[in-house]
Amino acid sequence: MSRSSKIYAYFISAVGISLGSYCVYIYFKDLFTSADVKQRLAQFCVLSFLYIVCRCLPIYIRDDYTIDMSFVCNLASIFCFGPFFSAAMVLISMPFIVTPSNTGEKTYNHIFNRPPIKTAFNAGNYTISVFLSGVLYQKAGGIVGGFLLPQILLPLILSAFSFILLNCGLLLLLFSLNGQGAFFPTLLKNLWEFLPNMAASAPIAYFIARILTMENGVYLVLFIMLPLLLARYSFVLYLDAKKNYYNMVKTLTAALEAKDKYTEGHSHRVEEYAEMIARKMHYHPNEIEEIKVAALLHDIGKIGIDEKILNKPGPLTPEEREVIMTHPQISASILKNVKLNDAVREAILHHHERYDGGGYPDHTKGDEIHTAVYIIGAADAYDAMTSNRPYCASMPVEQVVEILKEESGKQFHPKVVSAFLDALHEKGEI
Repeated sequence: MSRSSKIYAYFISAVGISLGSYCVYIYFKDLFTSADVKQRLAQFCVLSFLYIVCRCLPIYIRDDYTIDMSFVCNLASIFCFGPFFSAAMVLISMPFIVTPSNTGEKTYNHIFNRPPIKTAFNAGNYTISVFLSGVLYQKAGGIVGGFLLPQILLPLILSAFSFILLNCGLLLLLFSLNGQGAFFPTLLKNLWEFLPNMAASAPIAYFIARILTMENGVYLVLFIMLPLLLARYSFVLYLDAKKNYYNMVKTLTAALEAKDKYTEGHSHRVEEYAEMIARKMHYHPNEIEEIKVAALLHDIGKIGIDEKILNKPGPLTPEEREVIMTHPQISASILKNVKLNDAVREAILHHHERYDGGGYPDHTKGDEIHTAVYIIGAADAYDAMTSNRPYCASMPVEQVVEILKEESGKQFHPKVVSAFLDALHEKGEI
């Protein structure tokens, strides 16, 4: 960690934990002087238990992006009991959170194997975020324990959005200070990704809060969470199936590359370059996943090309070149019964098209095809020029960069070339 990021992490940790400790003191001082200690303590324990369960069951959407249902508990606690309750619940729950790692092995992250500063920062971040969003809920006209519609809608929306803004903002500022990405673009991207989660969670939080204040509501809330956990399980199964599909694509690609030793690793490198370009061009994560699949499968049609032509150690004859140029159509034919997105099919079929119309198989040009197609084309060409092939040796990266610049607006899409060069520069390859 950089010096500035360490100072920031210690500051947020100290402020958040101090604030949380004060909230614990205020809440329990008020609790034990109230007439309904038993009921209020049961409500606190149940919400804390649900919060811990939700935090312990994250869903890994991507390696860098997880979601869980703890947001529901945060909002419900704000609606029902206010910011002091919410902050106290978060701080007290923090030591009991154990999450599975995303390494593929059965390992877990908890306070005993996590760096103390990371645990302290997370505690501070969540405590500050939930407390301030609870204060905003009240400032916006929300009444603690009051659930009248539509009066509660504006405070509910503001509270939910402010929690996500603060939680993401405090974390991303730490990353930014540590040189791990630009703050504002990443914040906007994360807010956009969290909006569906917020829209789905806020109504659930409202109903949980209402049920919790009913007679025997403490027990009813536990029953309400069961179908939510079942929905989570179903979503995890879907993600596992998606991951298995992606692994099958990689296996199919490996089978192709085993046929041609000169292209070993080619599809994976094209995938890496295409992802770099797409991220630089601010594609949506779902579109980036589609581009990665297209990159892995773009040469699958070569499995139908004679090995003598593929591995010929010299220039191809016109007839042999005609055969090689059929591999995009062969790819499309092989994959016609496979359930793929139309954008993926287009990228596989047209990745040898040129921006000026001189490519193949359909001689499309300009904006007649999606920019994602040109991303695959540029990534494919770059790896081909920087790798050893039977018919030519690899070129120096500096020479390939000059070719990309010269062919911008001719073979390659200008925006794709610009993004690619920026990405290569950031990675330190040029």
